[in-house]
Amino acid sequence: MNKKIQLLISSVILLCCIAAILYSNKFKREEKTRKSYREVNTFIQEDKKLKNTDIENTDVYDTFLNNFKCQGKEYYYSYIELVGYDYPILLLSDGVYNYKDGRKVAMGTDIYYPVNNEVTRFGGIGSDGTAYPIAANTTGIFTAGGHEVTKYGLDIQNRKLKLIYKYIMFFYTIGEKVNVITLGMISDESKIVSELEFYKANKEYGKANRIYFKPLC
Repeated sequence: MNKKIQLLISSVILLCCIAAILYSNKFKREEKTRKSYREVNTFIQEDKKLKNTDIENTDVYDTFLNNFKCQGKEYYYSYIELVGYDYPILLLSDGVYNYKDGRKVAMGTDIYYPVNNEVTRFGGIGSDGTAYPIAANTTGIFTAGGHEVTKYGLDIQNRKLKLIYKYIMFFYTIGEKVNVITLGMISDESKIVSELEFYKANKEYGKANRIYFKPLC
């Protein structure tokens, strides 16, 4: 088999793999947004039992958290503040673990936000491994893996997570040479980008604050 045919076959296989991953990621995001194993919309009432003194306006979640049914599981919660949102964002997880400093971080979490006086689940996010705890800065929430970085916001109008960007590095071989291609998904657009863009996003994740969780039940 000559090199041109080998290159063509490798390129076709690579593109098929990228298309499959794109479809899989889109499907999983939609499933996480749609699927909820319990009722999560709760009318907000005045209740001061759970008061967070670090972030303001967390009392909008008090009734929801006090009435949350843990069903025998251990749940942990945290709040974050993003620029442009009227209220803090609630993160709720049953999959936390001890980080390097002994505090609890999460590899996966559900995300909630009040819309029209209802605490609403916007979806779930997850990182790829305990080496990549969920993090946030003032502009978004991050997940990561060995060769991928994702940043989320909230689509308040449609009550779902908003993809700000996602970068994935793919490695493939042609003959004995190892090649890399970087795919970027920015909002609704997917395109091949430079490795520099991936490293820039990975650096932003690295500088973001790890999110620490407190026990709920």
